[in-house]
Amino acid sequence: MSNYHSQSDNELRFLSTVRQAVAPDSDMPRDKRAYPEIFAYTDDRQLVDTVENRTDLDQQGLASAFMDNADPQSLSVYCIKSLDEAADIIVNIARNRVPEFSNNRHIIQHAHKDISGLKLWERFSEDPITVHTTYREDSELRDKTIASFIGITVADWGIADSATLVQCTRPGMPQSTSLVPSIHIGFVRRSRILANLSEAYAMMRRDSALNSWCFISGPSKTADIEAHMVYGAHGPKEMHICILEDTKT
Repeated sequence: MSNYHSQSDNELRFLSTVRQAVAPDSDMPRDKRAYPEIFAYTDDRQLVDTVENRTDLDQQGLASAFMDNADPQSLSVYCIKSLDEAADIIVNIARNRVPEFSNNRHIIQHAHKDISGLKLWERFSEDPITVHTTYREDSELRDKTIASFIGITVADWGIADSATLVQCTRPGMPQSTSLVPSIHIGFVRRSRILANLSEAYAMMRRDSALNSWCFISGPSKTADIEAHMVYGAHGPKEMHICILEDTKT
């Protein structure tokens, strides 16, 4: 009850509209215990065991499937053996692309140990390219993100059967890094690639602190107008994924 009354007027109006739409005769909050079929406990133990007991050979097969399924989605995927190899790919992209909305070349990258290991600031020391990191205490983070034409992120999981990245929001790893720049470069370790969406939800349900995530399957696109495919309508127009070869621990 206290939570209900602590909501803002806008929230209450929004929820009232939704309730009227789904249950016209009632405008009161409903108890989810009345709908056990929707909120039933899901036993994920079998799925989790499957994921945790995969061998490196299994993971190689999932990485291959991920790459096969990426092609129809205009995704460029690279299997890399080291961070140096990944840095070479990023340098090549950054030097050969023209920023879409500015003459300045800025890159925004997640504050994650895999990305800091790229040492991009050293690679671009002789280039007119500025590299920013998404430190949560940075008061200019929003402006730096908007100014960037490339965003580099680290995904929690990859899903092989749809070539999808699962990016969970964590401190220093905002979703805006993958959404705002025109080019998105995502990282995922091979050992973090799952077979399908069921496995992804099973693994995410194990993290009780997790409350926000997004699934990313290729660049933003739409064919709303005359069935003509346009990239970059609501997000990045170009996307690359680096699968870092590692072994399960």
